[in-house]
Amino acid sequence: MFNRQIPEINKIIKKTGKAVIAIGCSFVQGQGAIDDDLYEKYTWEYPGMGYPMRIKISNTEKYALLRQYPDLLKPDPDHSLDFTFMEYKNAFVNVLCEKYFQGEYAPINLGIRGCGNRASIKELYFRPEIDWAGIKDLIVVYMPSGIERFDFVNDLWPEHFHWKAMWPNEHKNPANGREHLWEGYHKSLYSEKFGIIEQLAHMQELMTWCKLHNAKLIITPGFDRRYNKEYFEAELSMSIERDMEGKIKQVTKPGFFTFDNSKGHNQLSNLWPWDKMFKPEGFGTLADLAMSKEPSLKSTSDFFFQFLGNRTPNGWMTPCAHPGVKAHDLYANLLYNHIKTL
Repeated sequence: MFNRQIPEINKIIKKTGKAVIAIGCSFVQGQGAIDDDLYEKYTWEYPGMGYPMRIKISNTEKYALLRQYPDLLKPDPDHSLDFTFMEYKNAFVNVLCEKYFQGEYAPINLGIRGCGNRASIKELYFRPEIDWAGIKDLIVVYMPSGIERFDFVNDLWPEHFHWKAMWPNEHKNPANGREHLWEGYHKSLYSEKFGIIEQLAHMQELMTWCKLHNAKLIITPGFDRRYNKEYFEAELSMSIERDMEGKIKQVTKPGFFTFDNSKGHNQLSNLWPWDKMFKPEGFGTLADLAMSKEPSLKSTSDFFFQFLGNRTPNGWMTPCAHPGVKAHDLYANLLYNHIKTL
C-alpha cells in the first residue's frame, strides 16, 4: 500500500463504515494484472523471477500511454513505465469493492510483492493512518503465500516494502551475507514441518486480530496447494532428527505426534480454521481457478514455471505467472457471492 491510497479509503470508511482487507503477496497486490489490451498490443520483456514485466515501446508510445491511462506512473530512471496502480485497480479486492459492492466497502489492499505470511499478517499493524475505529463491518481476505517463506523487517522502512523475505534455497556464494542467511535457513532450520508450524502460529495471530476487530475471515491460498488438512497432518506426524549443526539426518514416520491421534497432529492441524477456507468453483488456489479457464492446455499442474515469460493462451495467467485481469475479476465475483452467504 502507498500513502496516496489512504485518503480515499478513509473517505469510504467515513461514509459507510465498511471495508474489505486483502492480505498476502503479489497475488493480492495484483502483480501482472495489467489491462489485457496492453498485453495484446505491445511486446513485453520478462527480466527474471521476482521482477515486474517491462513493456517494450518507443518514447512516443510511452507518453501516449501516460496520457491514455491516468493510473500509470511516469518512467523510472531506467525509462520503464510503472504499472503498479493499474495493477491495484485490477486486483480482486478493488474489483470486489468497486464493481460488485458498488463502492459500499473500502478496498484495503495490503498485499506486498514477494512477501511471506509472517509479513502479510503483521502488515495489519503498520497502517495507523487508516481509520480502523470507523470500520463497523470488516471482512479480511487472507491469501496465504508459499509455506516456506520467512520474513524479516526491512529497516530501511520504505513506503511500501516493509519486509524482506527469505527462501530455503541453496546458494554458491557464502561470502554474500544474504545468500549465507538463506543457505543457513535451508540447511539448519527449514523442513515442511517447520513451515507448517510457522503457519499455524501466524494464523493464531490473524484470528486474534480478527476477533479484536470483529472481522469475518475468508481464506484462499494464492498458489500453494499444501494448505489442506491431510497434508498438514501428514507432515506434522513426521519425526525429524538433526545433527549438531542443525542439518536433517533423517525424517521418519510415525513420529512424536502420532502417540495419540486425537491429541497429536490432529490437534495441531485443527489450529488452522479449515471452515474459513473458500475454494472458488471448487479449486484450492486462485492460480488453479485461473488455469481451469485455459482449456487448450495439456497440463495445468505446473502453472508457474511453464509460463514465466509467456502469457497463457487466453490470458488468464500473465507472462510473470500471476493471475490476469480476468482471473481477478472472476475471483472477485465468486467472493462477492460467497460473502453474501456469510
